[in-house]
Amino acid sequence: MSPALDGAVATPADLASLAARIGDAATRRAALAVRGSRSWWTDAPADAELVTAAALDGISDFNPADLVVTVGSGTPLDRLGERLAASGAWLPFDPPGPASRTLGGALASGGGGPLAAHYGPARDHVLGLVVVAGDGTVVRLGGRVVKNVAGFDLAKLVIGGHGAFGVIAQAHLRLRARPRADRSAVWTGSRAWAERASAAVLAAGASPAALEAIDPALAAQLGWGSGGTWALAARAVGADAGVAEALDVIARAAGSRPAVTTEGDAAWNRWRDLVGRWPVVLRVGAEPRQWNAAVALAERHLGRLRGASVTVPRGTIRVGVDGGTADAVARLRAEAAARRWPVTLERADAATRAAVGLWGMLPPAVERLAVALRRVFDPMGILTVPLLA
Repeated sequence: MSPALDGAVATPADLASLAARIGDAATRRAALAVRGSRSWWTDAPADAELVTAAALDGISDFNPADLVVTVGSGTPLDRLGERLAASGAWLPFDPPGPASRTLGGALASGGGGPLAAHYGPARDHVLGLVVVAGDGTVVRLGGRVVKNVAGFDLAKLVIGGHGAFGVIAQAHLRLRARPRADRSAVWTGSRAWAERASAAVLAAGASPAALEAIDPALAAQLGWGSGGTWALAARAVGADAGVAEALDVIARAAGSRPAVTTEGDAAWNRWRDLVGRWPVVLRVGAEPRQWNAAVALAERHLGRLRGASVTVPRGTIRVGVDGGTADAVARLRAEAAARRWPVTLERADAATRAAVGLWGMLPPAVERLAVALRRVFDPMGILTVPLLA
């Protein structure tokens, strides 16, 4: 049984203290479990010492005209969003989980939310990182300017590495101007209709900020469907005229008027909260027009789902289950691998993480590279992150 994170936790006050703490653990070969706000991974291996980066909080460098900001990894996403909004800037990064989730934890998990449809996943917002490796070495990856990196971009490895390649201490982020208008529209129908309608939207060339296909259980909780209907939700941001035009294109492709329209991001924040409550969250990467087959594959192996949400333009399928799924996840991954669909265990209890690994099955060449890089970044093997089964 893994302990809840409610006991003694070391909270280094700054980058130097964090590096010293990790370096000391490496010298002692003591296993470490590093966390942010402790709201996403709520437990840890029983033999691990607990360290949090929560004190690495705040903005250290920000010029709104540059649309680039340097942020400590312990900064809560909601507080960061408020600070940026006051200066007319926006970080279009909306991973699932509570608003208090830290930037570092969200980047380490690697998955974006519905806004990834247009703005890309976590790695697409990061220009550079400051990372503390498993031996206490401070490593600076990338920088504060666009196109700063030549060759192999190691920052992309750390993002989505769940802390296996070091602890994110600071991030240089690329921002966008805060949009004037932010409007969403929701259509509802059968699962087969949602598949056809989403394909029609893609064929029409529409590029909304978000285009999410949502199963009946989650749609009902969001107030976006009833009676077992699927929802197809689109979000458009920008100037008023452009927003109206984008939603009109989608309406024509969907073949009907929307059932629900909303303003702002409140409903999408509700999506983040609800998906963040799923005890086990898996992320499947499939071709955009194959999302229904990927959901069916997850259902076949995992049984009844807590919910499913599909970022259609990227083919990212996120499903939630209650737990006890190690064998089922292994079977799902084996079948998905035959289709070259990666299955990431985005959230689960420590026992499930250890049993199947967060990344699970990788192509042999990629697995060899990942193992070799872990030895470089964590030579003593103290970072308790089971990437591979």
